[in-house]
Amino acid sequence: MDDEVAACTSHVPSFPDDMSLDGGLGDDSAAAGSSHGPSFTDGMSFDDVSDNGKQADAHGKNKNVCDCDDQQEGGPVQQENVEHLSQEDILIFIQNDSVCAAQAQTCSQEVRSHHVPYVGMVFDSCDAAHAFYNEYAAICGFAIKKAGNYHATKPGGKAVSRYTYRCNRSGKVVGKDVLEERKKQRQLKKQEKTGIPPPEKAKRKRKNFIQITGCQAKMIATLKGDKWVVTSVDLEHNHTLSPPDESKYLRSHKKMTEEEKLFIRTFNSVQMPTRKIMAILSYLRGGDAPYTKKYVSNVRTAINRENGKGDMLQVLEYFRNKQKEDPNFYYAFKVADEDINKVLCIFWADGYSRKMYELYGDCLSFDTTYKTNRYNMPFAPFVGITGHGLNCLFACAIVHNETVDTFEWLFDTFLDCMRRKAPLTVITDQDVAMKTAVPAVFKGVVHRCCLFHIMKKVRERCVRTFSTQPDLYADFSDIMHNCLTEAEFETLWPPMTEKYGVENVKYFRYMWKYRELFVPVYFKKSFFPFIHSTARSEGTNAIFKDNVGSTFSVITFLREYERILKAMQENEKEQDSITRTTKPTYWLGTELELQAAEKYNRAIFYIFQKVIKFASQLHVEEVEKNTRYEVYKKDFRIRRYVVIVDMHREDFACICGKFEKDGVVCSHILRVLTHLNLPVLPEKYYIDRWRPKQRKDIRKLRYGVPEELTAGDHHLRYMLLSSRLNEMASDAASSNEKYMYVVGESVRIEAKLDEMTLAEEQQKMQDKHVERAPAPTMVTPHPDGYGESLKDPDVIASKGRPQERYKTFLEKIQAKQQIGCSHCGQHDHVFASCTNKHIPRSQFHKKTTVGKQPTGVPGASKDSSRKSQTGGGPKAGDKRSAQKDTTSAPSASKGMPSKKQTGGKQKTGEKRSARKDTTGAS
Repeated sequence: MDDEVAACTSHVPSFPDDMSLDGGLGDDSAAAGSSHGPSFTDGMSFDDVSDNGKQADAHGKNKNVCDCDDQQEGGPVQQENVEHLSQEDILIFIQNDSVCAAQAQTCSQEVRSHHVPYVGMVFDSCDAAHAFYNEYAAICGFAIKKAGNYHATKPGGKAVSRYTYRCNRSGKVVGKDVLEERKKQRQLKKQEKTGIPPPEKAKRKRKNFIQITGCQAKMIATLKGDKWVVTSVDLEHNHTLSPPDESKYLRSHKKMTEEEKLFIRTFNSVQMPTRKIMAILSYLRGGDAPYTKKYVSNVRTAINRENGKGDMLQVLEYFRNKQKEDPNFYYAFKVADEDINKVLCIFWADGYSRKMYELYGDCLSFDTTYKTNRYNMPFAPFVGITGHGLNCLFACAIVHNETVDTFEWLFDTFLDCMRRKAPLTVITDQDVAMKTAVPAVFKGVVHRCCLFHIMKKVRERCVRTFSTQPDLYADFSDIMHNCLTEAEFETLWPPMTEKYGVENVKYFRYMWKYRELFVPVYFKKSFFPFIHSTARSEGTNAIFKDNVGSTFSVITFLREYERILKAMQENEKEQDSITRTTKPTYWLGTELELQAAEKYNRAIFYIFQKVIKFASQLHVEEVEKNTRYEVYKKDFRIRRYVVIVDMHREDFACICGKFEKDGVVCSHILRVLTHLNLPVLPEKYYIDRWRPKQRKDIRKLRYGVPEELTAGDHHLRYMLLSSRLNEMASDAASSNEKYMYVVGESVRIEAKLDEMTLAEEQQKMQDKHVERAPAPTMVTPHPDGYGESLKDPDVIASKGRPQERYKTFLEKIQAKQQIGCSHCGQHDHVFASCTNKHIPRSQFHKKTTVGKQPTGVPGASKDSSRKSQTGGGPKAGDKRSAQKDTTSAPSASKGMPSKKQTGGKQKTGEKRSARKDTTGAS
């Protein structure tokens, strides 16, 4: 390889003595070449230089690289004849490289002159000077502020003639004592002016303060003539500058255009989340916005506070305007007795909701939820089920608390709104106040509690019971859901509790006592269509809470309510259209299926179609011809359903009670119909509730155009005009010529409309003989009687949502098994880091040993032996505690046999261990 290197280097031209290997022939050239041009090293050929700098190629010099290709081992080295680089070519290369370096330095100076302030810069206005210095601050990584200005006295008056812009960390550095003293002086001055003392121990908000370092960086702009000239500049800072990509977090660089604020106003009107608004604005900015999500949130807050009226006054104005548009709109306020203007409860219902209640007000679902307004007042919607099985809102309310008095006022107001028509059935949760208020106001109504909450609570509160009895939950669930009569349930429940030894478990006793409030068999003759729980109310609450939160005002919540109600109306209209204009997908196309498709709404038909499919899997036995039949399905557990038939009256009754509960015939009756060769169902079993509702509209017989177009339906005409004008605007925006034509025509149309409006007003004034001079008007109170001084409600404490999250069963066990300090007993440290070692250990453990005998203490064994010798059992209180089902560790109860296993009695030691398990778990 040494020979190969020598062969390559033999073609290298010689250089003059004053030329260095760095590529320079003088001081200037050397400086330029060393700073910007490539440097030559021992292992670098000049052909590499010619490849990196192509300037020499511009002169037509063809250069070939001296290749030293590796040959096979033992082979001779092949040397090619190449054209050598001349000294002139190298000089041209170095000269061109120096020119490029000079140009780069000139460009750098131009960039600095465009962004770095210097004395003598001229601006057209002070705003331009401020914008320039702020842009420079964004590049460098600091924020600015207007630190001062100078007012010069001129013939026209005092005007600002000088502005001083400084770094926002400038200022005099003072201690905390001085700041506290200044704060007290400000509070005293404010108290002297307003007479309001400062709040005592007010909760301090967490806030980040700008650290003052006394930075001297500044720029002074002075007005000279009609121009602003920079007269002083100091660019040095005494603190660390932020990276340029973090400038948007600094205060002076969070700027937003007016167009972006208009976007935020539009998005805020539809309650779009702030994170989505930020994503859209960032996309419009090209991926990065010069402000943060918090800044957008502050802009939204400022928009919501633009109206100077209080929240309740805006709500009252909203209700009054709605009542003008819709005469059937109903609203009511409940105000405090001590202060008649303080709002406690709000109730409202629009005309569409009241109409839906007249049609489908037989079943009512009611529940409350929190976190929908800034006052933490519960939101209470009255939810029903439409003819398509969809949710609908009958009315809404925002209440102060969840007491019996509040619910009685609310339910009574609901009856007044609905013309004293009470529902047939009501389903709520287990709230005690609701359980008292519902029967007190809704006389004769069937009140049912949510089954889902009962089943959830029994799984949570009886974890130990179900874990030690694996087959208990299956039998318990079967008895709860599949009993056909009340007598069957009351017959099967006691043996089940005795079999598993849970007859003394507290929650099982509670369920037996209040079984008539939630067990399904007690409500099979009451109309609860397709529901066993308050899931409909909870689903409606979830829709409302999707776009509103605990920081929203009530007026904002009402706007969201209006949009949700509109969406529900559109869903109902869509289902009406589907039922009226389309045909369903049939399973077999039998006469019964065709009849049901004609009689039912489409969604209800598909539910009935599933019943028809299930009926084909059933078997029937004739007990008494044309009178009594038994229907069953062959399974591991056969359950027989009795169907009673009256052929003369065409009456069919099943023991399952599905028709009475859901309004749809069950599969057992359909199987009997097939057995009796009856092709269709009697007409009376298609109830009106699930049938299509015909919309009445008057049309011109000749043209088919609805009379509403000429009878004053503003909304329908607006819909047709909007559709036509939108298409016209889309076509006109395609070219500038079309756009200018449409704009010109629209101006003439607007002028003509103004003339027609003025003519209509004049005609009305002539008809009513009203003079144009305004007559003195007297302010009359509004007929609703609420006045104009309603006050916003107070923020109330939440009832059902604690400050801390509820711990699960496993979390409670883990909390008990935490490793802590063996000296003081605390769990935030261990013995090695304990700071209380100077205090005797007995001082900490005295409190824990009082009233509880530790394990392994001789006194405990003596006490237990004494009880066993004397035959004394535990006290009554210990017996009660042993009977309680607790959520302690399951391992503590694995060795406890039931009464059945021990012959009905337990030994003294076993009873004592049971007491330890239960008391420890509590």
